[in-house]
Amino acid sequence: MPWTAVGATLLAAALPPVVAGFLFGKLAIAALVAAMSAHLASKDVRTGTAGLIVFATGLAGFVCLGKPDMTLLVAPMVAIAAATAGYYGFAKPVVRGLIFWTIFTSPLIPADQEQALFVVYCLSMVWSLVITRLAGLAATLPPEEPTSAHYAAIFGAVFAVGLAISTYFGQRHFGNHGFWFPLSFIALCLPPHGQLFSRTLQRTVGTVVGSLVLFGLGLVATDPWWIAPIGIVSLPLGFRILPMSYTGFITCLTITVLAFLNVATDIDTLAFERLATMGLAALMTGALAAVGALVLWFVKPEALRALTQDGG
Repeated sequence: MPWTAVGATLLAAALPPVVAGFLFGKLAIAALVAAMSAHLASKDVRTGTAGLIVFATGLAGFVCLGKPDMTLLVAPMVAIAAATAGYYGFAKPVVRGLIFWTIFTSPLIPADQEQALFVVYCLSMVWSLVITRLAGLAATLPPEEPTSAHYAAIFGAVFAVGLAISTYFGQRHFGNHGFWFPLSFIALCLPPHGQLFSRTLQRTVGTVVGSLVLFGLGLVATDPWWIAPIGIVSLPLGFRILPMSYTGFITCLTITVLAFLNVATDIDTLAFERLATMGLAALMTGALAAVGALVLWFVKPEALRALTQDGG
């Protein structure tokens, strides 16, 4: 990625949470969710469509804010909505929005400030969409091919089951960072699905390497504020090398996320939770993908052959 595009990406996706964090503290999480989702979605589709998608996934998050049980009802529905969007060739931007939507299911966001959260979310979304378009990055990725009704139905069922399971266990067994389980699962389910197993391997390796690097740094520098600048440097570096190495990007992204969360949580806990959730997500994704492939083999074998030819 050219440095100009890296700069535009940081301006669109990283500036809103920095400003919101400086002014409103924890509301920065809502700014991060909106800005990153809007930037990624608008690279897939036109700005107006991206705005509608990010606004809709944001509303799903607000419905669940502070209500863990409600999340278990909403999660399968938004998963089915993502699969339905795939029938029209828009699954990827919806799934991108859901990657960050899962943060709303965690206690990181103050649930007693709904009005402020809504305003911060909308302003951050609009800012990101405008900057992405002005930078010439909107709708620059190859268009997504619409899927068949059979494939959309199977993907919807697999995605809904996996998202419900990961959300349930994430909430009950991984504390304040339970969102990492569904987040990892959703990231692995990002279309095109022909690259599912190779992407799972790359993401797993990147997560392990990034977690171990930051864990090692934590042993040397006990003050988390000495580690935070490393996260700042890792983010643009990750975007820079993304076209060349997805594994390298995930490594840098993992370092960035853990470096900032380390300010509030010890690195030992963070590294364990990140590795555990990634491992569980990879195992569950592989198992569900195998079931989905088996069903697809019975109902539409030509679709399964197409997936295999695409790199599955």
